Amino acid sequence: MAFRLLKDDLRQARNLDLYIVVAIAVVVAVLGVFNVVDPRILAAATLAVLAVMATSMLASRHQIDSVRMMLDRMAATEAGNVPAERFLTQRHTDLDNELATASDIALVGVTLTRTVRDLLPVLDRRLQAGGRVRVLLIDLESQAHQEAVARSKKADAPDFYRHRVSSTVDLLRVLASTAADVSALQLRVLPFVPTFGLCLIDPGERHGRIHVEVYQHRTLEPNPSFSVRANRDGHWYDLFRSQFETLWDSARPLALVTGVPAAEGAEE
Repeated sequence: MAFRLLKDDLRQARNLDLYIVVAIAVVVAVLGVFNVVDPRILAAATLAVLAVMATSMLASRHQIDSVRMMLDRMAATEAGNVPAERFLTQRHTDLDNELATASDIALVGVTLTRTVRDLLPVLDRRLQAGGRVRVLLIDLESQAHQEAVARSKKADAPDFYRHRVSSTVDLLRVLASTAADVSALQLRVLPFVPTFGLCLIDPGERHGRIHVEVYQHRTLEPNPSFSVRANRDGHWYDLFRSQFETLWDSARPLALVTGVPAAEGAEE
């Protein structure tokens, strides 16, 4: 067994430094037994061998410590005990690429003005390709826009959110007017301010992703965001997917195309 391990190590050039130390130690021992060389030389050689062995042991300990740290980090990750900087981000900036091949897209937000404006080209392409897009905003016929003003530090007028919601609806109407299927783009409005924003990308598929943006109260700091994946996050993915459907069922359909009833435009 030992000879086989030695053969494998030498063939794969593993632990060569240790084998060299062992060989030198054996030679020094033989020379000492037969009194071939000066004892002072043997002593110096012995100290050199011990120094090499100590260095090798230190390197091994450092490697073991490194492996232990990596295992601790993996264990912490498995337990959900990870630093917030590794989990939270300020904003998802690569949505264009993520949506490029999506067939089912859903968006939730207070106004989504910037989001819809920035994603307008890719949303149009997905609609033209036969995809489905569902959007949830606050309802201007409810008190939701006033509630949003009360929660915001940047709102400087009672109609601050009213103007932004109207702008988003106008953009969605432009999309709807060119969509191959009128029912493919659906808009519903909520009578309350959602506590988080959502971007669902193919939520019913194995590769599905959901980006979550946590809304804050009266601050100018960027909203913290995080993502969950269908093939990785199990329960938490299902929770946010279910939350979207709950919000969708709680909202009022709003027609985007003149002459098309809101109920028809909001069918799933």
